[in-house]
Amino acid sequence: MKTLRSRLVSSAPRPAPARAWFLTAAVLALLVPAGRAQDVDIGVRSTVVDKSLQWSHQTSAPDEGGHGKSFALFAIDLVKSDQKLVKPVDQEAILRQLLHQLELNGFHPFAKGTKPDILLTVSYGRGSMKNPYIRDQGETPTMDGTPESRISGAFAQQIMDEKTPGYEANLQKASFEKLFIRVTAWAYNPDPKAKAKMLWKTVIVADDPDHRDLNAIAAQMIEVGAPYFDKSLKKPELDFYRPMPEGHVNVGTPEVVPPRAK
Repeated sequence: MKTLRSRLVSSAPRPAPARAWFLTAAVLALLVPAGRAQDVDIGVRSTVVDKSLQWSHQTSAPDEGGHGKSFALFAIDLVKSDQKLVKPVDQEAILRQLLHQLELNGFHPFAKGTKPDILLTVSYGRGSMKNPYIRDQGETPTMDGTPESRISGAFAQQIMDEKTPGYEANLQKASFEKLFIRVTAWAYNPDPKAKAKMLWKTVIVADDPDHRDLNAIAAQMIEVGAPYFDKSLKKPELDFYRPMPEGHVNVGTPEVVPPRAK
């Protein structure tokens, strides 16, 4: 399974360069609808990578990948970044929340004596993600070193996308550094030397990694993302707004402290 782990790490997002937090907060305030400034804005990006069942019309819906529901959890890893998380993440808590949502959405752990349909890997952390609003992000250098976008069908569709209402605001918001949880499904293959085959991936993101604790919002992120496992979205990203989890402070018995002697 070393091949699988190396692919997972190599596909991790690159850490973002440091930026002024107040500038990011100011821009975010302009992009968040009124009345939702205190909510957690969670984005879901989901893609079916192996479309063989879709192409052969063997799925129950056009957006579904049609892959098996019997799973085994292979690994959960922190994607290291130059910028640290606010607090260390409780991996066991993330796995419990993931298992709960998997079962609510029709997945089930493989039974003893059988083989799983899929292997699931989980990665989490903070970083700059691939912007889903840019269809063709490949670039080729020109003679003077200026990047030149490849002219393709995806590039032509990009021009059309830019004319849709709200596109520019969504593109800017998606370019900010994110907290993320990524769930990836791989084909089960008992041959340890076989090349890993990715079936689908769902990336769930939230803003403000400098001040937001991933532990506090992981359950909400997984809850909104799980219904889109093994599905492709018609939009680059789906947005969900959830109230921030309420915190509390434990106050002990008050004591009177005498003034310090001069």
